[in-house]
Amino acid sequence: MWSKFKPYAYNMLLVSVMFLLLAIVYEFVPFGSETMLTVDLGQQYIDFFSLYKETLTHEPGMLLYSFEKALGGEMIGLWAYYLLSPFNIILLFFNEGNFDIAVTLLTYLKLVASSLSFMYFARSKYKLNTPMALTFSISYAMMSYVMVYMLNIMWLDGLVLLPLIALGLERSLTQHKSLLYVLSLALMMVSNYYIGYMICLFLSFYALFVIIEQQRSFNWKETAKQYCWFIKDSIIACLIACISLIPTIMSISKNKGEYFEVNLSAEVAHSLQDMLSKLFIGSFNFDEMSSGSPNLYAGMLVLLLVILFFANRSIKKSEKIMAGLIFGIYFLSFRYELLDRLWHGGQFPIWYHFRFSFTTSFFCIVLAIKAYIHRPAQYSIKLLVPILIGFGLFAFHYFYKPDYEFLNDWKILLSVLFFAMLLVVLQFNLMHENARQWFILAIVAVELSINSIFILGELNYVNQAKFRDYTSVLAAAVEPVRQEDPNDFYRIHKTFMRTKNEAFYEHYDGMDHFGSTIEAHIPELYGYLGLPDGNGFAVYTNGTMFTDDFFNIRYLLDVSPDTEAHTAEDEYLLYQEGTDLDMQAHTLVRQEDRFWMYENPERFGLGMEVSPELASASFHRHQAIQNQETLLRLLDYDGTGEPYFTKVAFDEVEYDKVEVTDKGDGDYYTYQNQATGEDDAWVHFHYTTTDAPYYFTLPSQLNKDKVYLNLDHKRYRFYTPYRRRQITNASYQTPGEHTLSMQVKEDELKANLIYLYRFDEERYQELVAKRANAQFEIEHFQADAIRGRIHTHLPQSYVLFTIPYDKNWQVKVNGQKAESVAALSDTLLAVPVSAGENTIELAYRPKSILIGSGLSVLGVLLLIGQVIYLKRQDAKQDSENLQS
Repeated sequence: MWSKFKPYAYNMLLVSVMFLLLAIVYEFVPFGSETMLTVDLGQQYIDFFSLYKETLTHEPGMLLYSFEKALGGEMIGLWAYYLLSPFNIILLFFNEGNFDIAVTLLTYLKLVASSLSFMYFARSKYKLNTPMALTFSISYAMMSYVMVYMLNIMWLDGLVLLPLIALGLERSLTQHKSLLYVLSLALMMVSNYYIGYMICLFLSFYALFVIIEQQRSFNWKETAKQYCWFIKDSIIACLIACISLIPTIMSISKNKGEYFEVNLSAEVAHSLQDMLSKLFIGSFNFDEMSSGSPNLYAGMLVLLLVILFFANRSIKKSEKIMAGLIFGIYFLSFRYELLDRLWHGGQFPIWYHFRFSFTTSFFCIVLAIKAYIHRPAQYSIKLLVPILIGFGLFAFHYFYKPDYEFLNDWKILLSVLFFAMLLVVLQFNLMHENARQWFILAIVAVELSINSIFILGELNYVNQAKFRDYTSVLAAAVEPVRQEDPNDFYRIHKTFMRTKNEAFYEHYDGMDHFGSTIEAHIPELYGYLGLPDGNGFAVYTNGTMFTDDFFNIRYLLDVSPDTEAHTAEDEYLLYQEGTDLDMQAHTLVRQEDRFWMYENPERFGLGMEVSPELASASFHRHQAIQNQETLLRLLDYDGTGEPYFTKVAFDEVEYDKVEVTDKGDGDYYTYQNQATGEDDAWVHFHYTTTDAPYYFTLPSQLNKDKVYLNLDHKRYRFYTPYRRRQITNASYQTPGEHTLSMQVKEDELKANLIYLYRFDEERYQELVAKRANAQFEIEHFQADAIRGRIHTHLPQSYVLFTIPYDKNWQVKVNGQKAESVAALSDTLLAVPVSAGENTIELAYRPKSILIGSGLSVLGVLLLIGQVIYLKRQDAKQDSENLQS
């Protein structure tokens, strides 16, 4: 028994040692003071892990819907993309304060599992002995793709399951034993449909390679027959996964699907030279994360053997042709954005380009294995010398090519050294064969470890002390005001943040969210109202006095004036994401050393009566003030109709070492920076205020890279990036003269004008008081089921909820089914009502789960039926053989 598992024990030991080396070098917890939290792992996934534990242990309703996701949103897509990995069960054994350690453990286990699964594939299909199986397994588990994208921890499940899927595919095609293929592919589609989709695309042509690999000579009829069998098994696997896939597809149609574009242009993404530059050791830097070419490096042994695969005469020509065609597909996919979009589900990735390139490396390692097991006793010198010279010239080209900042002399020289060393070891019998194989393993392990150290050194990691300090401050701030009454609802806003998903981490109803599965109309709503928004995020950094009330924000947390003096060096320094001046309009209820808390006792509630004009009202892009006026007019249905915001001209605009060279259509200015030496170029906007709230609207062209803002000689913070005009505070109860100063940091800045508005606070407070008794009073509240009462006054009106519109909300008014309305450019949910007392019930019931469950049952039945049928066929065949 031990002899059977010994190779896998060696595998675990080797990967553990390599991972331990990386953890010690970079001091990852628990081996040092740094966490593995970097980029999105630190900005998104760590918060989702807390959601995972909270949902499974306390709030199962958040599997479907949560108000911790910005204003509220469906959760099926988020779970399917981020959280359905079987490995995540480990999180249940950690408290949130130790999730930084849990991330280290999760990463380690997935690397070990990837190596083990590939070793099982290599030993089962190609009968490799222990040292060479180990060699190719660590080439797979420690390749550059894994090191670069290790922070996208949910993608690593694809690395774990791909070898099992490939092995199952081989058994399905050659033996008609489909269980491993169908179940492993179904698990992949459930665990992470996104990477699963990429694996399915890869399988569509890898299956042809496997079919040809098994044939003595190419046969069109047999190939077509086996390919149909592959399609049939793949469909069954997808049917079984439909319990997750169908709800996910419906979710995608509301988020990523909104940004899907059909773009048939032949725009070039990367040249062949760009692609080949990634074949060197450590060929990566941080800039490559956002715009780089595919990460293809899997070690010099793999590269050498792939070359030898095509030169090996004992390997069938049909296999080489098919392998060449597959490389052609990859080349075109890396070169042209159209095909790159196809791999990514129709969208061009904003960061982490070529997320499918792990399949390229997998295929390269498969070819390397075949080249190794079919190697001759010795290669022809006429073959090896050109290979060595060719690789030398290849390296020499990049040695003197300054275009690639991620390459340096040492990386190129090390690559040449390892390439030449492995070529010599493969060619010459300098030692016993078994010793030579262990020596190759040692070389590859050292090489991959150096590569990993190079890559991980390009990333910045969250310090454990700062991470734990921030989370403890956040807990101390939120815990006393987190909703205790299950039949109450309000939101909490913070002017400071470490991530945009902290509501998930501390389990409160917030206003921010950053995630690939956010519904498209939520950022749209934020953008309409002058709040920062993007394709994947919505943040409430600069609400107005009105939006604080409209979105039912009861508590507001702000940075204390002397927070820096109370923050130690190893603690997280809090700072405002956006300068918030009208925070003072609310009641200060708590003062701590590092943060202050304000309470907003009078709000509009979760739902409010609005004018029947809602049916025809809509929002307009880049008109944030007008859109807020639209909401105010709908609320103030019995008012005068006068606007609450009044545009105010600046007293003077002063240019200091800046010249306006073009005014476009009168609003779009070109600012020319004329500063020299140590001087700075400034534009000063002078204005005079009363006690009322004043607001700027900043054009979308401004960002922190282009301009620096001061207000009355103090830093003025505004959140970037954002897509629409952003409304920000200009003054509150500080009458007198003020100056907003804009430093132009570039040689030329093109931007629309900044505008100034005064808000009629006195009349607005009258409106708030008037609507105090016309709010939706909650009687029962949970994430997916809400019931409450509201007394409405108009004969026919609407109750407008600050809940993003979703057709899966089922509505009852006074016990009768009612239709919800997608109000205000399809952003918010509204319910039509008549005058008087109205009881409204909302229940979130996505039908897609029922449809998906039914299809999954069908898939399981088809698989069972196929297994029974094949067993009967085998039994019948055995019986006929005995009779004959």
